Amino acid sequence: MKVLIQGELYFKREHFQALLNEEQYVRDRYHAIALADTPESSLSKRALAIKIGLKPRQFNRLIERYKKDGIAGLRRQSRRPLNSPNRTFSWIEDMIVKVRKKTGFGEFHIAVLVNKCLEIRKVPIRVNKITVYRVLVRKGVIAAEKLAKIKWRHFEWGHPNRLIQADLTTFNGIPILTTEDDHSRKGWAMRLADSKDLTVVKGLKALLNMRYDNLLTDNGGQFNRRNANMNRYCEENINEKHIWSSIHHPQTLGKLSAFQKALKGFLFQTMGKSRDKARMDHNIEVFVHWYNNGRHHQGIDNYPEIRYSGKRDDDWYINLVKGLKLEEVLTVA
Repeated sequence: MKVLIQGELYFKREHFQALLNEEQYVRDRYHAIALADTPESSLSKRALAIKIGLKPRQFNRLIERYKKDGIAGLRRQSRRPLNSPNRTFSWIEDMIVKVRKKTGFGEFHIAVLVNKCLEIRKVPIRVNKITVYRVLVRKGVIAAEKLAKIKWRHFEWGHPNRLIQADLTTFNGIPILTTEDDHSRKGWAMRLADSKDLTVVKGLKALLNMRYDNLLTDNGGQFNRRNANMNRYCEENINEKHIWSSIHHPQTLGKLSAFQKALKGFLFQTMGKSRDKARMDHNIEVFVHWYNNGRHHQGIDNYPEIRYSGKRDDDWYINLVKGLKLEEVLTVA
């Protein structure tokens, strides 16, 4: 015995509540079937089928599904095949995943390695880069790697001067000491006369004329655990401890590496292969001032100097234009 609720026909009263959780197309199908089962209805099965976007034959099959499975039978059925005869063999998929995890290579180079292996094994199967990509997506490898990168990218110490990263780099053979505040991304840099530990210590004192909590470096000789000059510097200038990065794990100093990359790219554009030390000192100063005050950092969605001290130099544009002698190109008020 059907019931009428809010102007719609239902086979059972409890179906009203059950259909509230279904999508609209399921409710439309249900009501069409209810009308089709009502002799007094003025609409034919054909008209009801057209009303819900189905052909008469499809509508008849839908009625049979409802009789068999109830409301669940009205939902759209998956068209995915029960089996996939062309799917890559599971042992080849495992090989692709293991190569990715061991090498980090892209789809093309993984395909080259796997195909070479299959050729040696005399297996008459080859994979292409699209197949490799789909396997990595299906196995969740690519999604997991992206998530790991996001988590690593967003890790930072809680406030300014909590952790300072320090490292040496070179440009055109000349050593440059670089440091960066982990929280704010504010950077400091200066050219050194040489790479000796005493010179590095003097450079740290000149760049960071303050006390701070922790120092993060790599395991180079200048920062070595047994280096007496560095140990003395840490005792005098660090509140907590000297931290060394993990061996073969460059991501530990990733923020500072990004700062170094940007600095050396700037020096290459402004100096080329020149080793003029006075020009290098000037250009480093120009870059560092712009990096901290004029460059909006995507990682923190702010300017490093604002996050470090609360206020940046509003004259950063003038300093950059005049420092690079770009007055003929960029207007200075």
